Amino acid sequence: MKYGYETTDGATYQLLLEKAKEMRNNPTEAESVLWQHLIGGQMGEHFRRQHPIAGYIPDFVCLKKRLIIEIDGGYHLVGEQPEKDEERTAWLESEGFEVIRFTNEEVLFDIEAVLETIADYIETHPSISNNPPSEKAKSPSPREGYRVGSKSPSLREGLRVGRIGFGYDVHRLVPDRDLWLGGIKIEHTLGLLGHSDADVLIHAICDALLGAANMRDIGYHWPDTSDDTLNMDSKIILKRTMELIASKGYRFGNLDATVCAERPKINPHVPAIKKCLAEIIGTDEDNISIKATTTEKLGFTGREEGMSAFATVLIEKD
Repeated sequence: MKYGYETTDGATYQLLLEKAKEMRNNPTEAESVLWQHLIGGQMGEHFRRQHPIAGYIPDFVCLKKRLIIEIDGGYHLVGEQPEKDEERTAWLESEGFEVIRFTNEEVLFDIEAVLETIADYIETHPSISNNPPSEKAKSPSPREGYRVGSKSPSLREGLRVGRIGFGYDVHRLVPDRDLWLGGIKIEHTLGLLGHSDADVLIHAICDALLGAANMRDIGYHWPDTSDDTLNMDSKIILKRTMELIASKGYRFGNLDATVCAERPKINPHVPAIKKCLAEIIGTDEDNISIKATTTEKLGFTGREEGMSAFATVLIEKD
């Protein structure tokens, strides 16, 4: 046991090595980001990616410090996975390893705090010899700030939590209606049909914001069966959506949206749309990306029967 842990039988270990190689060749975005800071001893210690330990393949391992770093995606919070993670962590700790877990969002949106936590651990924990755990001085327990499912005080303090939301909306094009898009009126022979002013772009943005904050959808808050929302200006809906997410402590990060339409051409109106949206949201125009595309004459959009919009937003809170 060169590093004080079992490597399981030869056949199984070979399968683990092959699986580890596959995982290294197909890292998640969060794994790639963190690895760029760990590779080459940048943290003062040598880390390995997807290094098999018995029947497990941790994301990152520093054998000298007996430190394991795991990055958890959303699936780690559902079903039986949390219990499996607890069992995995308990076994690794029984072998003398310490396990620090981060979420994808922590790595992607607050990498400095993540690196600070790792650096703190490396600085405060002694290097371990190649003896088995029973023959070495026990490292401080993970209960001293590194329990699975929690983060060190230095990470919790000032941690910026980011959440991503996706929105989609579609409206029919009809005569005798004004065309409102992104809060501005665009001259066209047709307009979008809806209970409100049918601003398909703002509606998609609002759904993305509400989804990111886990606050249902636009129809829940502004139903199309209510007289109060009849012909309602969608800029008001967006303003109230921002107030809703603020009530849960969230603030706007950035927006990337796409409008899908054959006509009229949207690109000439993008600067005005960005300016309008930035004023309502209370952000810099650089935080708002608006793109336009067509469906190459295919589908209801190609037949100019309607327009659709897609929006992805990032919201944050401390």
